[in-house]
Amino acid sequence: MKVRGLVLGTAFLAACVVGSPAAHAAVVCEWETTDLPVPAGVAFYSVYAASDSGEWVLGYGENASYEKGTFVWRNGMPTGEFIPQLGTVGDVNDSGVLLSNVGDAGYRIENGVRERLEPAPGTSWSWGEHINNGGDVAGVSGSRGPLVVWPAGSTTPRELPNTRNGPDRVVKGIDDDGNVVAMEYGPPEKWSSHVWDRDGNRTTLEPLAGDHRAEVGFIRNGRIFGRSAPHDGQQPSTVVEWGLDGEIVRTFPEFSGPVDANASGHVLGKVSGANEHNAVWRAPGQLDTPPSVYGSVLADNGDVYGAARKDGVLLPRHARCG
Repeated sequence: MKVRGLVLGTAFLAACVVGSPAAHAAVVCEWETTDLPVPAGVAFYSVYAASDSGEWVLGYGENASYEKGTFVWRNGMPTGEFIPQLGTVGDVNDSGVLLSNVGDAGYRIENGVRERLEPAPGTSWSWGEHINNGGDVAGVSGSRGPLVVWPAGSTTPRELPNTRNGPDRVVKGIDDDGNVVAMEYGPPEKWSSHVWDRDGNRTTLEPLAGDHRAEVGFIRNGRIFGRSAPHDGQQPSTVVEWGLDGEIVRTFPEFSGPVDANASGHVLGKVSGANEHNAVWRAPGQLDTPPSVYGSVLADNGDVYGAARKDGVLLPRHARCG
């Protein structure tokens, strides 16, 4: 909750829940952590995306021919699919529709069939960032915008208003209602974050009173997560949740950075310190740390996917919440 002109204490904010599904007793997991199988000859680097259900998981690495790209697991087993790409920019939805960027274009990939996402008029390339469960893709077209959405069933982009030229922009997510979040960069004092609804109406995300900028991280079911940062960059930022009205509804003093969230209202976040790790938040002050995995995605059933180092080698891991 944020009241203009008043800085509320973090303990009070952490205890406040405004329209949030997390106001219920915490569930304690009895974690069971196992490796995700890695095909022979593969060098694994990271798990970087998964479907909300956790059925589909994407990992980045090198194949036996030393090509960098994405590997796909379904229900914990490798599918054998390998998508060459230069970075970990991709996504997958609950239907197993993949989003990937290869060369100068983004692609939807369904059952192995690629569908090229066309650039906006006056631009020469497309770049997809996220896909929702309906199949809508959010991303950017051209080096300076615009931000666009490729609606499900279409390869023709729909521009978000007033996002051509100007500062650099990066799309951070699209939820199943078609709400898109993005950051606008420039000089540090000019950074800002916004959410656009399905009709293209823009709302600015507000920082905490006394802070200088809002740094959006992702969106899930209309809940927006990121950080509120001070002006000088010397003081630590605060992990926050915004509503679609751009106002902060809670802070997370337990975290130094947000990582993921699920439909149950649980949040995966980064905990800094001597033994840095990622943990699951279910209620104020209550963190549950899955063992032997540095979690990067949180599924709706509470499972966590990520990586761990074993004998000097990175391995993809799955922590099941029992």
